[in-house]
Amino acid sequence: MLQGSRMLYRLLSSALLGLACLPALIHTSPVLADTLVLAQLSDRPKKDFKQLRPMAKYVASELKTFGITRGEVRLFSDLGELTEAVKNGEVHWVTETPYTASVLVHEGDAIPLVMKWKSRQKRYQTLIYTHKDSKLTSLGDLLGQRIAFEHNNSFSSYYLPRLLMHKQGLSVKKIEDFNAPRAKDKINYLFSRNEKNNLLWVHKGLVEAGALNDGDWENKGRVPEELKSELRIIYRSEPYPRALELVSPKLSEERATALKKLLLSMTPESHGKLLSRYEKTEGFEALTPEVPKLLEEIYTTSKTWSE
Repeated sequence: MLQGSRMLYRLLSSALLGLACLPALIHTSPVLADTLVLAQLSDRPKKDFKQLRPMAKYVASELKTFGITRGEVRLFSDLGELTEAVKNGEVHWVTETPYTASVLVHEGDAIPLVMKWKSRQKRYQTLIYTHKDSKLTSLGDLLGQRIAFEHNNSFSSYYLPRLLMHKQGLSVKKIEDFNAPRAKDKINYLFSRNEKNNLLWVHKGLVEAGALNDGDWENKGRVPEELKSELRIIYRSEPYPRALELVSPKLSEERATALKKLLLSMTPESHGKLLSRYEKTEGFEALTPEVPKLLEEIYTTSKTWSE
């Protein structure tokens, strides 16, 4: 039952991290709605809507006995707006990567439901790479140099690289463009907005290093072999959960439990086409004890960053 999952999540968080209980919600009873709203943070709404819509419609059709009559997709360009929508129940269900999920949990009272094997990956890694002719061989060598992250809501190409640098005692500085003054005692970063720019900037020498996840790196459609042969990996992180499905605290216990059960029942054999359209997902997995610890570490560490 989801009630047990919610209790387990909170107990794990408390046991592992000594967290205080979240403040009581102003509304003590769940807000019910006939429409189930699935949401995501997006900077490419047309593509993301196309990927999420079939799943939203299918789940709504399967949850008719719980009063759901239709499924909708809402996409947000601003994390604060998504967080507020989750907290007040305008959004019922979210599919996101760990960094965004950590904010939704700690600021929007979202409840992690299951882990998602997005892009056919249960776990994924951050890769820090450079040009093959570069003399860089470690994160420490990036001091005084420039690295391209994708955008400030990316887990694998922003938050995780920064966390790895933080753990090694390496400071960072945000710069606005390639020609901006660099701090010699810090790693200087700027945002490429997408993986294509990330690769090209490194290849053309506009920056000294870039950050991508291993799924993108192994995708020949995103990193052609002729381009990859000109690049070299200098750091590979530990594997982290690929993505999470979360629900609003305003979604009824009954509906949340039914959603969790339905998602966990989906396999490539039974729902292959639907899962593939849902961001190339291969299935879902029950939460493990690492999840609350990871989300807490992500959130608390990122709040200490000044730039």
